[in-house]
Amino acid sequence: MNPIIEVLKTKDFKKLWFIGTTGMSMRWIEQIALGFYVYQITKDEFLVGLVFFFRNIPMLLFGAFIGVISDEFDKKNILKITLLITTVVYLLLTISSFLDQLSYFQICCGAFVAGLAWSFDFPIRRSLLSEIVDKRLYPSAIGVDMTSSNIARVIGPILAGIVLQQVSLFPIYLFGTAMFLMAFIACTKVEAKRIIKEENSNSLSLLFNDLIEGIKYIFTSRILITVLVVTIIMNFLVFTYQSQLTVLVQTNLSDLPIILGVLAALEGVGATLGTLMIANFPMKRGMMIFLSGSFLFGICIIAFVFSKVLFVSILLMIIGGFGMAGFGTLQSILIISSSDQKIRGRVLGILAITIGTQPIGAFLLGYYSREYGSVNAVKISVLIAMILLIAVTILYLGKKSNSVKNQ
Repeated sequence: MNPIIEVLKTKDFKKLWFIGTTGMSMRWIEQIALGFYVYQITKDEFLVGLVFFFRNIPMLLFGAFIGVISDEFDKKNILKITLLITTVVYLLLTISSFLDQLSYFQICCGAFVAGLAWSFDFPIRRSLLSEIVDKRLYPSAIGVDMTSSNIARVIGPILAGIVLQQVSLFPIYLFGTAMFLMAFIACTKVEAKRIIKEENSNSLSLLFNDLIEGIKYIFTSRILITVLVVTIIMNFLVFTYQSQLTVLVQTNLSDLPIILGVLAALEGVGATLGTLMIANFPMKRGMMIFLSGSFLFGICIIAFVFSKVLFVSILLMIIGGFGMAGFGTLQSILIISSSDQKIRGRVLGILAITIGTQPIGAFLLGYYSREYGSVNAVKISVLIAMILLIAVTILYLGKKSNSVKNQ
């Protein structure tokens, strides 16, 4: 049987898949909608970057501890509580925007809560996925999950681009309220087994020690170290371009929100096609796909920043999406396949911290964009990342060669 079909037939997988698709859809809708809306009312690159900062900073602040907590407590209950709180906050933002009382401060607060929900979802839901599917199906399960995420990256920005013709966040928040409520209901029906720790379970006083244990474990694996270092480089220096995408598009191409939405969506098209291809590939060369995908994405973003021709920008976003597929899909596969199940939540939590470096990069990028322009700031940031990626690749291949010789 095709491994993708086997995954889809696994009990509870479709529920977790729906929850993830919901969160990712809102993430990409907000990414476009908030950036465009704030830039329209402020014309300030730094304030645009600051919203992005609040949207992503929870991953850095709480990511690792959430991973530890997910190893200690019931993952399903944690996810339920998170989804319920997010639903309530979105409902309040919906009311505020309907009454035309929405402020920049409220937008930032809503972005922070949405980011907090994402920081819980990432390590906990991915860890749950690893518990409900057979180990041999991990690559296909992550591939299917990433495919749904990439589909959300296609639909979300286009929806945002259409809705923003009216320059209002009310329909965005209303849709988010409905989506998170449905995700909460789906979560109540998940029946994943729990992996119990052998001792010292449920002791909050040991959270820090568990975190240190996770860090020590990571340093025993060349694969885990490489994945985490590359993740820091990509999130701190490359993916931050998303915080200035509104400004880049309006500067080089068009000030129409639908153009912004379509360009962001096309990256998702490339990522979806790439993920579907990867889901059926053998994972023997997983690390090289991961590194190559990262480099391809960065090169496409540098070219995109220089492009002032819409057709060329469209091609670059699609090709860049293939690179994103290599990075995103293999990141999770390599982390999960290289870590023991009882400590996997902590490892995924530390991965969340590395992803959480993105808001720091976005904050700095916003500052330098205000001073020197978004085009200059983004191209320098991504160029530095490409140099670092080449260095990491050389170090990885060098250590791999040495380990083979010593065997």
